[in-house]
Amino acid sequence: MHSPDLLLGLGSVIYALSKLDGELQKEEVKAVQEILADEPHGDMAVCGFFLRDNFGYSTKEAYDAGMRRMAGEGIEINRETRKRFVNILLRVARAHEGASRAEWEFIRKFWRELLSMNVKEKQVAPLALHRAG
Repeated sequence: MHSPDLLLGLGSVIYALSKLDGELQKEEVKAVQEILADEPHGDMAVCGFFLRDNFGYSTKEAYDAGMRRMAGEGIEINRETRKRFVNILLRVARAHEGASRAEWEFIRKFWRELLSMNVKEKQVAPLALHRAG
């Protein structure tokens, strides 16, 4: 099960993906609601999505806010979670006229950043254990 913070972050990232072309498409919004309905804390991701929309966040602002939340202390993103999140982004991107080149690049960037967050956690964790001991 995922933390609500993680899913709020995912909702922000999904919003950023959906706004790449400048506006939310109704097919994408519908896909977001349907896809996230089955996720644990999926309602939190939907809230994160619409929160960014209500406040008029740019694509960059929404993405950065989502990634900061996902990188929060104590949040661990394992391989299965990364794959599931990328799959969700792909499904949303394909909801309106298929995934564009910009959407593919966005998803690749997201994947790389998730991987780098995991590497940073693994590098920091042994230091924390060493200091505690």
